[in-house]
Amino acid sequence: MFVISAVFTAALALVPASTQTQPPREALDGIDPVVLLTDGKEVTGKPDLKVTRGRFDYLFSTAETRAAFEKQPEKYEIQLGGMCAKMGGGAGGNPADYAVVDGKIYIFGTDDCHKKFVAAPAKYLEKPAPPMPTSAKDLEQGRALIEKAVKAIGGAEKLDAIATYVETSSQIQKRPTGDVPVSLKTMWRFPGGVRAERTVTAQGRTITSANLLTPAGAWFIGQGRVYPQTDNGRRTAEQEFGRQLIPLLRGRHDAGVTAAALGPATVDGVEVDRVRVKNGAVDATLGLDKASGAVHSLAFTSRNADGEVGDYVIVFADPRDVNGLRLPFTQRALFNGAPDALLTRTLDAITINAPLDASLFEPGTGGGR
Repeated sequence: MFVISAVFTAALALVPASTQTQPPREALDGIDPVVLLTDGKEVTGKPDLKVTRGRFDYLFSTAETRAAFEKQPEKYEIQLGGMCAKMGGGAGGNPADYAVVDGKIYIFGTDDCHKKFVAAPAKYLEKPAPPMPTSAKDLEQGRALIEKAVKAIGGAEKLDAIATYVETSSQIQKRPTGDVPVSLKTMWRFPGGVRAERTVTAQGRTITSANLLTPAGAWFIGQGRVYPQTDNGRRTAEQEFGRQLIPLLRGRHDAGVTAAALGPATVDGVEVDRVRVKNGAVDATLGLDKASGAVHSLAFTSRNADGEVGDYVIVFADPRDVNGLRLPFTQRALFNGAPDALLTRTLDAITINAPLDASLFEPGTGGGR
């Protein structure tokens, strides 16, 4: 089941991260980043002492500070690839709206993001993932658990025969202006293409936008425009699209995939066997019902609707037969142990191997309105 998070979708509206096709922007209002971090002073740099790195032009007050930057750019540059430090993912930051926290420079998409991040930065910064088990026993058991889950869902033959996979869902979101109907249609075209269309109806107006990921890149499509995503935005898209049940299991034979058993646990009152799966940017843990082998839950680290980084657990229910596969139609989400309304939903329909228009997977066509 797929839900593209509000952080990834809504945050794009803050500052479009379509900078891959734009010239670099001046960082920090021209302030020398080396002096800012070493002396805590805002000293204006000189245009003739400029270094372009990634999306930004950095100015320096002396040749010495420029040399220091060039020697260790990752130490002095804007962090997170220039994304909003509170929202992360595909939300671009304003290079003139910055703060220094623990010796690093962060930028933000809005004043509210700036204030909340500075007040509690630990809530919004990703922490290193724990090391993946590497013993032969853990890896062997991990692979066995994945195959057990595949068998429980309907078998490898049916799962691997999926060429296209479409989920549709709807929900009512609570907003200050009232209840807002939101519908989502997510279309996978294996291998490598996925598009999520999100339709919102509010105040008599219907707006459709889309997130698209292909081997060629990632894009946000809305208001008749196409926004190529930065590396951070693409990584977020790969994570959110890739840690869904069907793509996760179907990709078990991809090059570089690792699966390791983590041992038993109790999740939402059910005893499960856990297997951690890493596939590129995706890092998720499946909880398999001990008795049946069916996937009971999915755990991963991500951001909630407010951009806070924490632990998600998705509990699956209401399995139904779709083309010989037993697929859950509801998911109940917990974020740091508390109910999460945004990622809790019921699917309206699942369609397997229906023809999909190839133009939907081209960024220049089929845009949102």
